[in-house]
Amino acid sequence: MSRSSARRTADPAPRVMGSATESVGGQAALGWLRARAISTPPNTLRWHVEIAMGLEPAPPPSDFDETKTTRFHLDVYSEEWGLFFCHGGKASWIRVTDLAFVHGRDDHELLAIVPSLRDIASLLRELERRHGIHFQREHATIRTNLANAEPHIRSWLRTL
Repeated sequence: MSRSSARRTADPAPRVMGSATESVGGQAALGWLRARAISTPPNTLRWHVEIAMGLEPAPPPSDFDETKTTRFHLDVYSEEWGLFFCHGGKASWIRVTDLAFVHGRDDHELLAIVPSLRDIASLLRELERRHGIHFQREHATIRTNLANAEPHIRSWLRTL
């Protein structure tokens, strides 16, 4: 099973009070969205931004083998955010709701060093340095249900 299909079945139910998200992860996600000058449509309770980066100078395919591929994913949802990193046959998947926690496995031991969402660039650069790799930000795949968000996200990716 691919990591992407596992993610779809593992999404938690939203915890929303009015239009304000309750969880710490949801608050960080909303702050991240606002810092990119991206707004949510009125009455939208659930939104998502999914960013996938690989090493090749092309958009990474949606299906991949985490034991053979190097990938970095950043998933930002209205109720939480998380990251996924696989390299060298190992994988780590960290999610942040009220607290950061391991979702499945943390072979790269990222839980202890995961920064706040606003500082995710520091972790990305550390992974690149530590493993001698470079993620192709300009070829990132971006999936979102927010209209006109992609240019803002691509602009942010260029700063990482």
